[in-house]
Amino acid sequence: MALKDHVALLNDSLAAPTSKTVPLWINGDWHDGTSAAPMPCIDPTLGAPLVDVATAGTEEIAAAVKAAEVAQLAWWAMDGQDRARILRRIADGIRQHARALGSLDTLDAGRPIRDTVPRDTERAARIFEFFAGTTDRLRGAAVPVQPGRSNTIEYEPIGLVGAITPWNYPLTNAAGKIAPALATGNAVILKPAEESPLSALMLAWVAHQAGLPAGMLNVLNGTGASVGAELVAHPAIGKISFTGSTSVGRLIGARAGTALKSVTLELGGKTGFLVFADADLETAADALVFSAFNNAGQTCTAGSRLLVEASVADRFLALVAARIAALRIGDPLDPDTQIGPVISSRHLAEILRRLSEAEGSGLTSLDLPAHDLPDQGYFLQPTVYTGVDPANAIAQDEIFGPVLSVTTFHGDDAALAIANGTPYGLATTVWTTDLNRARRFSREAQSGIVWINTAHSLHPGSPYGGYKQSGLGVEMGQEAIQQHMRIKTIWIEDGKWVSPWAL
Repeated sequence: MALKDHVALLNDSLAAPTSKTVPLWINGDWHDGTSAAPMPCIDPTLGAPLVDVATAGTEEIAAAVKAAEVAQLAWWAMDGQDRARILRRIADGIRQHARALGSLDTLDAGRPIRDTVPRDTERAARIFEFFAGTTDRLRGAAVPVQPGRSNTIEYEPIGLVGAITPWNYPLTNAAGKIAPALATGNAVILKPAEESPLSALMLAWVAHQAGLPAGMLNVLNGTGASVGAELVAHPAIGKISFTGSTSVGRLIGARAGTALKSVTLELGGKTGFLVFADADLETAADALVFSAFNNAGQTCTAGSRLLVEASVADRFLALVAARIAALRIGDPLDPDTQIGPVISSRHLAEILRRLSEAEGSGLTSLDLPAHDLPDQGYFLQPTVYTGVDPANAIAQDEIFGPVLSVTTFHGDDAALAIANGTPYGLATTVWTTDLNRARRFSREAQSGIVWINTAHSLHPGSPYGGYKQSGLGVEMGQEAIQQHMRIKTIWIEDGKWVSPWAL
């Protein structure tokens, strides 16, 4: 496809005026944005500007906050079942507009259309459906206390939630922050990643069409240094939910701590993908190649560290190499494509820099046939480094690209030590038929998610979060509900209160 075809697809997919600049979404309507300069949205498949998007300045942020404050009070006063009905209609709207939402993520982020339309949109819809089931079940408790007194616990919304999402899974990341916040009575001001804002804007329009009151969801484009920083600092916003790099997460956590705000941080990862000699090697190879190279490796839980038992390493790597050779890399709008481009020229340059450093340190790459990559755009060959020391930077740092490191091990103790030996703790994947080993690794893996003989299994009802430098708090599940609410304790004296001094 040519750029003009991508622009035409954009115009067909986004329910917003796009003749000049894609507007913001504030208080239930499109807003041109006049207090800050627009920014270009770059098509990673072609490496060319796709469209300009409006960005929020101080005036737009103030307008969004004001609209959210007014709307939130009425939203929380609404019956929980009525809120649930609207959230379910949003899920229906996502399915109705799945082709448009998925196409926007493919244009904007380079995710293959085979993933964005059927999988990402369905996951986003199910996230809203799960949290719709919680709105009228936000129950407190009665606490047994001293005779003559009663004590109850009630949950109340925080009020305004500032959500900051990354570029790798634009639609599902937005849904994962918006749905629990709305379910618990909060209004949302969302800042999508500057590289991929389009589906979030379309999602806001879909939610409004489904009956979400104006002001309950506002989408403000801009950089993290401008819009993101102002949301974190704004005194009316009581919670920040951020997904992104650990370095930015530390900065947001520090600023939120200074302001004494609630914060959820879903940060980086360096998943250890452990394969033992007794594993189903064919299935494990399928899972590894999907895990490491899905979305061009731009996944927080990507299995970017293969730890394989030495006795089967050669055999397993042969299976992996054959699967990598068969990968289909290219135009993400082609339904047959499995891997598209990385997000930007800047990110491409950073990955190439890390590969150059790895080769300079003496690492050896697995001999793989070169894929025929498009001449345009930000495409990369999959790279596999073998014989990697666990302390090497390629095995310690989150590269966030189609790069796999391979380390062999002898024995369970060594495997566990290597798996836990990074600053991150988001996910661990273990392939074995030994039940005792599986149980041990599920207990002792220092990560928030442990997958046994599976990879990337997710459900809106299951909490998602990490240990160590992979973040604070969780998304999804009942646990996410608790993190979007304040706890109020109410005491009632049954009779006449008597001062302890009078006894």
